[in-house]
Amino acid sequence: MINLSRLLDRRREHWVLAIMLIVLNLALMADFGSMLSASLMTAHLGLFFLWQPIWQGDQRLNRWSTLVIAISIGAFFFALDWGLLFCWLILLIGIVAGRSFSSRQERIAYMITSTFLISILLIECTPNLFAVGELNTAIVYSFRLAWLALPFSLLLFPTYNLALRETFPIDFFRGITIALMTALLALSSVLMTYELQIEYSIALIASLLVLSAFLFLISWLITPGTGSGLGVLWEKSVLNIGTPFESWLSSLAELAGRRQEYREFLDAALDELCEIPWIRGARWVANGQTGESGSHAEFSTHLTASDLEVTLFTDRSVGSSLLIHCRLLIQVLGHFVSAKIRETEQAQQAHLQAVHETGARLTHDIKNLLQSLKTTTAALLEEPGRHDEKREAQRQALLRRQLPHITQRLQLALDKLQQPSAQASDTKALSKWWNELILRYPLDGIEFLPDIRDEHLGIPGDCFDSVVENLLDNARNKAKSSSPIQVKIGLHSNDGRVVLSVVDNGAAIDEKLAAIILKQPVPSDDGLGIGLLQSAQQAKLNGFELILSENTTGAVRFTLTNRRAGTHKDHQSR
Repeated sequence: MINLSRLLDRRREHWVLAIMLIVLNLALMADFGSMLSASLMTAHLGLFFLWQPIWQGDQRLNRWSTLVIAISIGAFFFALDWGLLFCWLILLIGIVAGRSFSSRQERIAYMITSTFLISILLIECTPNLFAVGELNTAIVYSFRLAWLALPFSLLLFPTYNLALRETFPIDFFRGITIALMTALLALSSVLMTYELQIEYSIALIASLLVLSAFLFLISWLITPGTGSGLGVLWEKSVLNIGTPFESWLSSLAELAGRRQEYREFLDAALDELCEIPWIRGARWVANGQTGESGSHAEFSTHLTASDLEVTLFTDRSVGSSLLIHCRLLIQVLGHFVSAKIRETEQAQQAHLQAVHETGARLTHDIKNLLQSLKTTTAALLEEPGRHDEKREAQRQALLRRQLPHITQRLQLALDKLQQPSAQASDTKALSKWWNELILRYPLDGIEFLPDIRDEHLGIPGDCFDSVVENLLDNARNKAKSSSPIQVKIGLHSNDGRVVLSVVDNGAAIDEKLAAIILKQPVPSDDGLGIGLLQSAQQAKLNGFELILSENTTGAVRFTLTNRRAGTHKDHQSR
């Protein structure tokens, strides 16, 4: 058995359309107006209802819909004439021309259908309806032959994709426009035939030329190459219903620059919106907060855009076109509000990140200071000999040197904690910093190798202290698990170039760890694992660069320089 529901679904609608056109052509050829012709037109109407876009193919008709269809077919059967056919063809042309296309194959199929219907209207129906005389027999037979071939060509088209055939979209305005232009072409041809006393075929050609020239002029005015014309005016009129759209964008951009908080920005923006004559007031809800502007009115319209909900109060109901305009305005406002909210959140996250990084950096600073305190305390608590006055004087000198420096470092750490922001270090003379460094570390196992030619050159002292202390702390950690570590600190300066190198004779750093030690946090048993990372970031902030310039067992060298030093080694440390 044949499954009609599968044959007549949307994938094969062009087959139904082809049969419908074939039956229409047979009705015209079978002595139009006779009982046979009326019967064929009834079959044509039945096929139309199978093809039509009004009801879905699987929809069950109720009694009223069935009654309307039966009455329509009956009236069409008994009142069939050329005038009724003229109106019916105009209706079909509008439906076919208004069809929205999703593929090139579909567009060609409906162009063939439109050609078939328009040619029947102009060549067969209009001359018989208005009695404009007989057309040339060769012309008529040529068209009748084409009317036989065109519908059969639709049967050759393959089945459409089901995903593209689930709906039957109709562009109402395009269908109406083409249907009215076809009717105008037919009526103007008849009018020219009677007024100018010329043949209908000549009048039809003249009307086609005039209509073509008119369409060409309209298309040029709507889309000219100079960037002006009716198209630009139409687009501006669509975007400017009650308020200039460009002015609204300019106002929002200006408000976004002046109002940093999104709440203040929203209040000011809705005040601007309430200046529109047809808006009495507005209420907004965003990020858990609310606000109002203007006053309430009888009608309200609720609109949503991103993180923003806006209710507009108007004196009259908002129509469909005005609603589209309102949505556009609120969508633009919503994007600005979302940007403001994200800006606030990012500022808060940046502040928290700055606090976290500052706290982590200060943790390392305090740990280094604690190590200095332990060294100083150990020296002070060493039991002196009975007559060792020289040793006691050395202890007092060490205490006088270390305590002011530790106090200064603690005060600097407190200042950073109170103002967590990335700031460059204070400048200090190179020779002064080097002498203070030597006095702070009068320990065995550390060798200082200076080559300073620019003694008064300014350097970021806090940055240099942080780098040296972190590197010395890492060297001390190596000493816990191996033999005593020897550290050499070299400083070279000449012509504005500064190279500080710290090298120890411990084990080489693992290759995987060496690749990331200055770029990201690393695992650590006695800290956060970010000391060298923060030292590298602090060096970069101050215009320097910290690199691992050598990594071999017995020579692990870190270099801090204001110009890439590659594998530079201080000549005295070789």
